[in-house]
Amino acid sequence: MSIEEARHKAEIASLQAEFEVFANVELDLKKSEEELKKDILSAERTLAAIGNVNMRALEIYEAVEREYASLMEKKHILLKEKDDVVRLMNEIEMNKKELFMRTLNVIDDQFRMIFKRLMTKGESYLELENKEDPFAGGLFINVKITGNKFLDIRGLSGGEKTMTALAFLFALQEHEPAMFYVLDEVDAALDKHNSEMLAKLIRGYCSKAQYLVISHNDALIAEGDILYGVSMNAEAGLSSVVSLKM
Repeated sequence: MSIEEARHKAEIASLQAEFEVFANVELDLKKSEEELKKDILSAERTLAAIGNVNMRALEIYEAVEREYASLMEKKHILLKEKDDVVRLMNEIEMNKKELFMRTLNVIDDQFRMIFKRLMTKGESYLELENKEDPFAGGLFINVKITGNKFLDIRGLSGGEKTMTALAFLFALQEHEPAMFYVLDEVDAALDKHNSEMLAKLIRGYCSKAQYLVISHNDALIAEGDILYGVSMNAEAGLSSVVSLKM
Protein backbone atom coordinates (compact mmCIF):
# COMPACT_ATOMS: atom_id res chain seq x y z
CA MET A 1 0.00 0.00 0.00
CA SER A 2 1.40 3.35 -1.01
CA ILE A 3 1.72 6.21 1.43
CA GLU A 4 -0.86 8.22 -0.50
CA GLU A 5 -3.37 5.38 -0.34
CA ALA A 6 -2.81 5.00 3.37
CA ARG A 7 -3.38 8.72 3.90
CA HIS A 8 -6.67 8.61 2.03
CA LYS A 9 -7.88 5.63 4.08
CA ALA A 10 -7.00 7.48 7.28
CA GLU A 11 -8.95 10.54 6.16
CA ILE A 12 -11.92 8.36 5.23
CA ALA A 13 -11.85 6.71 8.65
CA SER A 14 -11.64 10.10 10.32
CA LEU A 15 -14.57 11.43 8.31
CA GLN A 16 -16.62 8.32 9.05
CA ALA A 17 -15.99 8.75 12.77
CA GLU A 18 -16.96 12.41 12.55
CA PHE A 19 -20.07 11.52 10.55
CA GLU A 20 -21.27 9.03 13.18
CA VAL A 21 -22.44 11.99 15.29
CA PHE A 22 -24.95 12.77 12.55
CA ALA A 23 -25.92 9.16 11.89
CA ASN A 24 -29.59 9.82 12.76
CA VAL A 25 -29.82 13.01 10.77
CA GLU A 26 -31.94 12.72 7.65
CA LEU A 27 -29.88 13.77 4.63
CA ASP A 28 -31.19 15.31 1.47
CA LEU A 29 -29.04 13.53 -1.12
CA LYS A 30 -30.91 15.15 -4.00
CA LYS A 31 -29.29 18.53 -3.41
CA SER A 32 -26.62 19.57 -5.85
CA GLU A 33 -23.12 20.49 -4.82
CA GLU A 34 -23.92 24.15 -5.46
CA GLU A 35 -26.95 24.01 -3.15
CA LEU A 36 -24.94 22.29 -0.45
CA LYS A 37 -22.28 25.00 -0.68
CA LYS A 38 -24.98 27.63 -0.23
CA ASP A 39 -26.32 25.77 2.83
CA ILE A 40 -22.81 25.58 4.27
CA LEU A 41 -22.29 29.30 3.68
CA SER A 42 -25.62 30.10 5.35
CA ALA A 43 -24.72 27.92 8.34
CA GLU A 44 -21.31 29.59 8.62
CA ARG A 45 -22.96 33.03 8.62
CA THR A 46 -25.36 31.89 11.33
CA LEU A 47 -22.46 30.64 13.45
CA ALA A 48 -20.60 33.91 12.88
CA ALA A 49 -23.66 35.87 14.04
CA ILE A 50 -23.89 33.74 17.19
CA GLY A 51 -20.30 34.58 18.03
CA ASN A 52 -17.70 32.66 19.89
CA VAL A 53 -18.96 29.72 21.91
CA ASN A 54 -18.24 29.93 25.64
CA MET A 55 -16.50 26.66 26.34
CA ARG A 56 -17.28 27.06 30.08
CA ALA A 57 -21.01 27.48 29.43
CA LEU A 58 -21.84 23.95 30.61
CA GLU A 59 -19.75 24.39 33.75
CA ILE A 60 -21.42 27.74 34.47
CA TYR A 61 -24.85 26.23 33.82
CA GLU A 62 -24.20 23.43 36.30
CA ALA A 63 -23.01 25.93 38.93
CA VAL A 64 -26.10 28.09 38.41
CA GLU A 65 -28.31 25.00 38.54
CA ARG A 66 -26.76 23.98 41.89
CA GLU A 67 -27.26 27.50 43.24
CA TYR A 68 -30.87 27.51 42.03
CA ALA A 69 -31.51 24.15 43.72
CA SER A 70 -29.96 25.48 46.93
CA LEU A 71 -32.11 28.63 46.83
CA MET A 72 -35.25 26.59 46.18
CA GLU A 73 -34.46 24.39 49.17
CA LYS A 74 -33.97 27.49 51.35
CA LYS A 75 -37.23 28.91 50.03
CA HIS A 76 -39.02 25.67 50.94
CA ILE A 77 -37.56 25.80 54.46
CA LEU A 78 -38.51 29.47 54.88
CA LEU A 79 -42.07 28.84 53.70
CA LYS A 80 -42.41 25.97 56.16
CA GLU A 81 -41.03 28.12 58.98
CA LYS A 82 -43.40 30.92 57.98
CA ASP A 83 -46.36 28.52 58.11
CA ASP A 84 -45.23 27.31 61.54
CA VAL A 85 -44.93 30.90 62.83
CA VAL A 86 -48.33 31.90 61.42
CA ARG A 87 -49.92 28.79 62.95
CA LEU A 88 -48.30 29.58 66.32
CA MET A 89 -49.48 33.20 66.14
CA ASN A 90 -53.02 32.07 65.40
CA GLU A 91 -52.91 29.65 68.33
CA ILE A 92 -51.61 32.41 70.63
CA GLU A 93 -54.29 34.80 69.38
CA MET A 94 -57.01 32.21 69.96
CA ASN A 95 -55.70 31.30 73.42
CA LYS A 96 -55.35 35.00 74.28
CA LYS A 97 -58.96 35.64 73.33
CA GLU A 98 -60.23 32.59 75.23
CA LEU A 99 -58.24 33.55 78.35
CA PHE A 100 -59.43 37.15 78.12
CA MET A 101 -63.07 36.12 77.80
CA ARG A 102 -62.82 33.70 80.73
CA THR A 103 -61.20 36.41 82.85
CA LEU A 104 -63.77 39.00 81.79
CA ASN A 105 -66.65 36.68 82.70
CA VAL A 106 -65.17 36.05 86.15
CA ILE A 107 -64.62 39.77 86.74
CA ASP A 108 -68.13 40.56 85.47
CA ASP A 109 -69.63 38.10 87.98
CA GLN A 110 -67.60 39.66 90.81
CA PHE A 111 -68.49 43.15 89.63
CA ARG A 112 -72.23 42.39 89.66
CA MET A 113 -71.99 40.91 93.16
CA ILE A 114 -69.87 43.70 94.67
CA PHE A 115 -72.02 46.38 93.04
CA LYS A 116 -75.10 44.91 94.73
CA ARG A 117 -73.28 45.06 98.08
CA LEU A 118 -72.52 48.74 97.56
CA MET A 119 -75.75 49.75 95.78
CA THR A 120 -78.47 47.48 97.15
CA LYS A 121 -81.12 48.76 94.73
CA GLY A 122 -79.01 48.79 91.59
CA GLU A 123 -77.75 46.42 88.94
CA SER A 124 -74.72 46.52 86.68
CA TYR A 125 -72.81 44.51 84.11
CA LEU A 126 -69.79 44.75 81.83
CA GLU A 127 -70.22 44.78 78.06
CA LEU A 128 -67.64 44.59 75.31
CA GLU A 129 -67.78 47.26 72.63
CA ASN A 130 -66.76 44.68 70.01
CA LYS A 131 -67.87 41.18 70.93
CA GLU A 132 -66.36 39.57 67.81
CA ASP A 133 -62.92 41.12 68.33
CA PRO A 134 -62.65 42.20 71.99
CA PHE A 135 -59.19 43.72 71.49
CA ALA A 136 -60.47 46.09 68.79
CA GLY A 137 -62.80 47.99 71.11
CA GLY A 138 -63.32 49.12 74.68
CA LEU A 139 -65.39 48.00 77.65
CA PHE A 140 -68.72 49.51 78.66
CA ILE A 141 -69.92 49.60 82.26
CA ASN A 142 -73.71 49.60 82.24
CA VAL A 143 -75.59 50.55 85.40
CA LYS A 144 -79.23 50.66 86.44
CA ILE A 145 -79.88 52.54 89.68
CA THR A 146 -83.62 53.13 89.43
CA GLY A 147 -86.21 52.31 86.77
CA ASN A 148 -85.80 49.76 84.01
CA LYS A 149 -83.17 51.44 81.87
CA PHE A 150 -79.46 50.68 82.01
CA LEU A 151 -77.18 53.70 81.62
CA ASP A 152 -73.57 54.08 80.65
CA ILE A 153 -71.41 55.06 83.62
CA ARG A 154 -70.98 58.52 82.08
CA GLY A 155 -74.67 59.23 82.70
CA LEU A 156 -74.42 58.74 86.48
CA SER A 157 -73.97 61.26 89.27
CA GLY A 158 -70.60 61.80 90.93
CA GLY A 159 -71.38 59.52 93.86
CA GLU A 160 -72.84 56.81 91.62
CA LYS A 161 -69.78 56.93 89.39
CA THR A 162 -67.55 56.54 92.45
CA MET A 163 -69.44 53.53 93.77
CA THR A 164 -69.50 51.90 90.33
CA ALA A 165 -65.78 52.50 89.78
CA LEU A 166 -64.96 51.12 93.23
CA ALA A 167 -67.08 48.02 92.56
CA PHE A 168 -65.09 47.47 89.36
CA LEU A 169 -61.74 47.95 91.15
CA PHE A 170 -62.68 45.53 93.91
CA ALA A 171 -63.82 43.02 91.27
CA LEU A 172 -60.37 43.27 89.68
CA GLN A 173 -58.63 42.73 93.00
CA GLU A 174 -60.84 39.71 93.68
CA HIS A 175 -59.47 38.13 90.51
CA GLU A 176 -55.84 39.18 91.04
CA PRO A 177 -55.48 40.23 94.69
CA ALA A 178 -52.60 42.29 96.07
CA MET A 179 -51.32 42.49 99.64
CA PHE A 180 -51.59 46.26 100.05
CA TYR A 181 -53.95 48.97 98.77
CA VAL A 182 -53.97 52.77 99.04
CA LEU A 183 -57.29 54.60 98.62
CA ASP A 184 -56.87 58.39 98.55
CA GLU A 185 -60.14 60.18 99.36
CA VAL A 186 -62.18 57.87 97.14
CA ASP A 187 -65.21 58.80 99.27
CA ALA A 188 -65.07 62.53 98.50
CA ALA A 189 -68.23 62.45 96.37
CA LEU A 190 -70.19 60.02 98.59
CA ASP A 191 -73.05 60.79 100.95
CA LYS A 192 -73.22 59.30 104.44
CA HIS A 193 -75.13 56.16 103.41
CA ASN A 194 -72.80 55.29 100.56
CA SER A 195 -69.77 56.04 102.73
CA GLU A 196 -71.04 53.56 105.32
CA MET A 197 -71.58 50.91 102.61
CA LEU A 198 -68.04 51.45 101.31
CA ALA A 199 -66.60 51.30 104.84
CA LYS A 200 -68.29 47.94 105.47
CA LEU A 201 -67.02 46.58 102.15
CA ILE A 202 -63.43 47.60 102.91
CA ARG A 203 -63.72 46.17 106.42
CA GLY A 204 -64.75 42.84 104.88
CA TYR A 205 -61.61 42.78 102.73
CA CYS A 206 -59.21 43.69 105.56
CA SER A 207 -58.76 40.02 106.45
CA LYS A 208 -57.22 39.43 102.99
CA ALA A 209 -55.04 42.53 102.58
CA GLN A 210 -53.95 45.78 104.20
CA TYR A 211 -55.76 48.98 103.29
CA LEU A 212 -54.46 52.49 103.78
CA VAL A 213 -57.44 54.83 103.39
CA ILE A 214 -57.03 58.61 103.33
CA SER A 215 -60.35 60.18 104.27
CA HIS A 216 -62.14 62.97 106.17
CA ASN A 217 -65.27 60.85 106.41
CA ASP A 218 -66.34 59.66 109.88
CA ALA A 219 -67.98 56.52 108.44
CA LEU A 220 -64.69 55.24 107.01
CA ILE A 221 -62.61 56.44 109.96
CA ALA A 222 -64.86 54.51 112.36
CA GLU A 223 -64.02 51.21 110.62
CA GLY A 224 -60.24 51.67 110.83
CA ASP A 225 -57.93 49.57 113.01
CA ILE A 226 -55.31 52.28 113.42
CA LEU A 227 -55.95 55.99 112.85
CA TYR A 228 -53.34 58.57 111.90
CA GLY A 229 -54.19 62.23 112.13
CA VAL A 230 -52.13 64.99 110.57
CA SER A 231 -52.47 68.61 111.71
CA MET A 232 -50.67 71.77 110.68
CA ASN A 233 -49.13 74.22 113.14
CA ALA A 234 -49.63 77.44 111.22
CA GLU A 235 -47.25 79.49 113.35
CA ALA A 236 -44.38 77.00 113.20
CA GLY A 237 -45.20 75.85 109.65
CA LEU A 238 -44.86 72.22 110.70
CA SER A 239 -47.13 69.21 110.47
CA SER A 240 -47.66 66.95 113.45
CA VAL A 241 -48.88 63.35 113.36
CA VAL A 242 -50.88 61.54 116.01
CA SER A 243 -51.95 57.90 115.98
CA LEU A 244 -54.71 55.99 117.70
CA LYS A 245 -55.28 52.25 117.81
CA MET A 246 -58.99 51.47 117.77
